[in-house]
Amino acid sequence: MPIHSVYTLSKDDAEARSWLGFFRRHGYTHLQNLIIERVYWLEGDIQIEKLMPLLVNPLYQVSSERTGLEDGQGPIVEIAYRTAVTDPETSSILAGARALGENGLVFARLSRRYQFVGLDEGEARKAAARFLYNRVVERVREPGEVVTSLRPTGTPDPVTSVSLINLSDDELQALSQARSWYAPLSQLKTIQEHERRQGRPHTDAEIEILVQSWSDHCCHTTWKSLGLLKRLMAATEKIHHPLVVSAFKDNAGGMEFYDGWVITIKGETHNFPSSIAPFGGVATKHGGVIRDTLGFGKGAYPIGGTTVMGTMDPRMNDEDVPAGALHPQLILTESIRGTAYYTNPMGIPMMQPLYRCHPGYAKCLALGHSIGLIPRKHALKDPPRPSDIALLIGGETGRDGIHGATASSAGMSVETLEKESAAVQIGHPITERRFCSAIPFLRDAGCIRAITDLGAGGISCAAGEMGSDTGVALDLDAVPLKDQSLTAWEILLSESQERMLVAVPPEKLDEAKAILARFEVDYAEIGRYTDRRRLEALWRGQKAADLEMDFLWGACPIDSIAQTKPDRRLRRLDVPEPNTAEEWGDAARRVLTHFHAADQSAAGSRFDTTVQGRTAAGPYGGKDHRMPASLYISAPLRGKPYGVVFTVAFNPFYGDLDPEQMARLMVIEAITKAVVAGADYREMALCDNFYTPRVSPQVAWDLTRMVEAIADLSVEIGVPFISGKDSSSGTFSSGGRTIEVPLTL
Repeated sequence: MPIHSVYTLSKDDAEARSWLGFFRRHGYTHLQNLIIERVYWLEGDIQIEKLMPLLVNPLYQVSSERTGLEDGQGPIVEIAYRTAVTDPETSSILAGARALGENGLVFARLSRRYQFVGLDEGEARKAAARFLYNRVVERVREPGEVVTSLRPTGTPDPVTSVSLINLSDDELQALSQARSWYAPLSQLKTIQEHERRQGRPHTDAEIEILVQSWSDHCCHTTWKSLGLLKRLMAATEKIHHPLVVSAFKDNAGGMEFYDGWVITIKGETHNFPSSIAPFGGVATKHGGVIRDTLGFGKGAYPIGGTTVMGTMDPRMNDEDVPAGALHPQLILTESIRGTAYYTNPMGIPMMQPLYRCHPGYAKCLALGHSIGLIPRKHALKDPPRPSDIALLIGGETGRDGIHGATASSAGMSVETLEKESAAVQIGHPITERRFCSAIPFLRDAGCIRAITDLGAGGISCAAGEMGSDTGVALDLDAVPLKDQSLTAWEILLSESQERMLVAVPPEKLDEAKAILARFEVDYAEIGRYTDRRRLEALWRGQKAADLEMDFLWGACPIDSIAQTKPDRRLRRLDVPEPNTAEEWGDAARRVLTHFHAADQSAAGSRFDTTVQGRTAAGPYGGKDHRMPASLYISAPLRGKPYGVVFTVAFNPFYGDLDPEQMARLMVIEAITKAVVAGADYREMALCDNFYTPRVSPQVAWDLTRMVEAIADLSVEIGVPFISGKDSSSGTFSSGGRTIEVPLTL
C-alpha cells in the first residue's frame, strides 16, 4: 500500500525554544537555534486532505508533503520508534481517521526531526542520543531510508531452558549480573536446588518470574530480614483503630470516611527510572500509583495526588555532577514536565508538589501519592474462583519496563545507567484515563471479583498474586502486543504502562465487555483461574512457565542482615546572631532563597490543582498564590460538609544528624500540620515512604531504629500506619566514588 507523509512546523515553537535553552545550559553554548519538524507517516489508500483537521492546526502550524528544513542550516537528526514497536499515538490517529470518514488508513507512525543550527553532525547525534530518545524502543531514522510497510515487524526467540545445576557460586553470580537478574546468591541456589528436585531445567520465563518476584522491590527482603514490616503492622493492629478498613493488605490503605465511603492512600517511588530517564520515570510514577488506587478493593476512584522529588542541587556546576549521573537540573525540569504530561490529562488534582535537594541524591527520590474514594461495600476484594476469566484491560504490551523490579532493587552505577534503559516505561495517560472512568461502572455492575494493576513483574506478578490461592492458566498468544519481537518471558514480565488485570465472573463477561467498549477501553481474555495452584503459561504451543504457587510465593530465602551502631560524630553548630539591620537582611535572604523555602510555584502552576471541583484549600497561598501551603484540603462528597486534609513531611537533612529522631519528627510534623488546620488527630491515618542506601550493618541499624521509633510513636498517639513503601537501593557508584542518599522518611 502507498505510504504518505505530512511534515509540520510550528510558527512559534515553545518546545523548540525550551530545548534550545536546555542544551545551552548543558554545555552546547554554540548551538544557535533548534528547529523541530514533526512528521506523520500514513499507510493506506487515503485522501490526505480528509485527515488534515486531525493532523494540523492551521492557527499555529504549517504543513507540506515535503520537509520544510533546509539541509545547509545544520545537521538533522530524525527520531522514530523501532520497526517492531507501535507508536503510542497510532491508535488515536486510526480512531480519528475513522471518525473523519477516512477508512482507508491502515497504519500510522510519527517521527520528529531536530535541526541543530551551529553544531556539527557528531555533536548533534551525541546530544540527541543523550537527551532526546530511548534507544530501547526508539532509533535514529537515517536519511533516504525507504520502507515498504509501516506495520510492526519482528521475530521473537523461542522459549529456552536455563540450567543452573552445574554452575559454581561465582558462575551463578556472573550469570545473574549478565542477565540483569541482580539476585543474591541464596536465591540462585534455591532455584538451583528446585531444578534438581523437579528433574528439569527451568525455562527462561520461570527464572525471570522467580527473580523479579523475590526482588527487594517486590518481596521487601530487607524489611523482612530486619522484621520491620511485621513491626509496623503489629503497631497498627495494636491500635485497632475503628476507622481502619484495610492496612498493608491491598494495593493501598483504606480508612472509613462518611456516609458509607472509604478514603484510600498509597505512595509509590520510581527512583531508578527517574534517575536515568526522568521524564518517563516520573510520568509513569504517577501512572503506577494511580493504578494502585484503581486496584484497591474492587476499584477506587482517584481524587488527588502528589509529586515529591529529591535531587542534588539543580544549580550545581556541570563538572561537579558525578560521572554517569544526570545533571539534577535535567532531572528536576524533566520531572516537572513528566508530572504535567501525566496528571493533567488524567483529570486528578495535584495536592502537594514538593521539591527538595540534598548532596546525597545522586540517585534521586521520585515519590508520588494517590488518594482515592470508594464505597465501603466495595472496599474489600473477593478471591478469584476457578473458571473466572483473567481479563487484561488497557494498553498493549511492549519491551519498555522489562527488569524494572530487579534493576530498581539494585544500586545504581554508570553501567546500570547505560544497561537498564529498558527498565523505564513509556506512559500514555489517555489510555489510563479511559479505564479510570470505566472501572467504577464495572465495579458497580458486579463485574469485578478482584482487580490489580500491572506494575513490577507485569502479567506474571499480577496474575500470580491474584491467583496465589487458586492457580491461573495464561494464554500469552492472546496478549495484545505493541512490539512483535517480544519473547514469552518478556510478555510475562513487561512493565508496559496503563494495564490492569480483572478477575471477571464468567456470567458477567459480556456485560464487562460492553462497559469497556462504551469507554473505548481495549481488553483481552488472557486466561482463566484454576484450582491447580500453579502459574501456567502457554505461548505458540510451548509451555513457557509451570510453577507451583507455594514455591513462587513461599520459597524466597531471606538472608540475615547484621546490624552495627554507626559512629556518628556530630559537632556543635554555632550560628552567629546578626547584630545590624544589614546582617539581619542578609540572614533573611539566605533563608528565603534556600531551595526548600523558595517559591516553587513555577513548577506547581503547571499542574491542575482544582480539577474535579473538590479543592477546598490548594497547595499554594499568600500573595499571588505563589508560596507553598502546608496542606491540601479536599471535599470529596459534593454537597456534604466533609473534608479530607492531606499533609506531607519531608526533610532529608534531619537524617544526617539523627535518623531515629528524624523519623519521629516527620510523623509529628505531618500530624501537626493537619491539627493546625482543624483536623482531629483521632481521625487520621499515616502512609510512610522510606528511602535508604543499599543495606549495610550501619544502615540496617539506623533503619531499624527509624521504624521502631515511628511504630512506638503511632501507638503512643493512636494514629495508625495503613500503607507504605520502602526502597533500600539509594546508592550511586561512579569511578570508585560512592554516594549514598540520606536516610529518608
